[in-house]
Amino acid sequence: MDYATTSGGEFVQHVRTLVEDYVKADVYPVKDPASDVEALVVQSGNSVTPLDPKIFDPYRAAPRFRHGTAVMLSLDSLIAHVNRFKDTDSVVFANDDRVKPSLTAVLDYHRDGAEADPRFGKHRSIFEFPLSDEWKAWAQANDEKMTMAEFAAFLENRIIDVLYLIPGEDTLPEDLQRLVDTLGGPETIATPNKLMELARGLQVNDEAIVQEAVNLSSGEGVVRFQARHTDEHGAPLKVPSLFLIAIPVFRNGPLYRLAARLRYRAAQGRLTFWFELWRTDRTFDHAFSESLERVRVETALPVFVGKPEA
Repeated sequence: MDYATTSGGEFVQHVRTLVEDYVKADVYPVKDPASDVEALVVQSGNSVTPLDPKIFDPYRAAPRFRHGTAVMLSLDSLIAHVNRFKDTDSVVFANDDRVKPSLTAVLDYHRDGAEADPRFGKHRSIFEFPLSDEWKAWAQANDEKMTMAEFAAFLENRIIDVLYLIPGEDTLPEDLQRLVDTLGGPETIATPNKLMELARGLQVNDEAIVQEAVNLSSGEGVVRFQARHTDEHGAPLKVPSLFLIAIPVFRNGPLYRLAARLRYRAAQGRLTFWFELWRTDRTFDHAFSESLERVRVETALPVFVGKPEA
């Protein structure tokens, strides 16, 4: 073309034609040489983009394969969902995080064996264990220093969780029994009534000055205050060294017995109270292991502690 003799309109049209020919998109199939699987790609200029097969989903009579993650709100529902869709190669992964424990079932997991066919692993079911309100309340307050008033209020709010042992009838696990024996025997375990007496005594003496705080050979402590009253009966305040609670680890789960060691410190005429839960890690691990064993038995699938491939 002789651009010197071309009018402005003809020149613009020619440039447009060149641009359109250059950027024109072509759609054509490409084949994977390893599997002979064909896919559609779009070529525009020098770039090639694969065509997402999802755009054809509205025209299909059925999905090409199952995918998606179902969120279960109970362990029963997870087991039922897994049993509905599992096959011989489905697996369950368990995350034993003590703050956010969970289970993930990969229903279309890779076929078993190094030479077996791989699968997408996109059809899943998950369950996040809900920690019980009792477990969260005691765990949050564990080892937290409190004033007498704060500690008394906490005891009164959670007194229903405190365990009452019947002498001669109730037995303790071996490791817990050793702890009790080390601290002075069964008489060192405070009953719910004893803790309520302690809470009331702390409320009475909230503004009093600590005169003396000593530990007795029995494992208890005795606190005397510089005030008209000590506890509601006017006697020195006795502080037990240990009490037991019975709480579930997971919501609606079975109760587990935990020991709480009662601590206090006198400083500048004031008392600071706290408690230390004993071996909560073992209790959590036991409760979690029991749940995993139930999943193994009721789904007949392997359970791996860990996380599936992303």
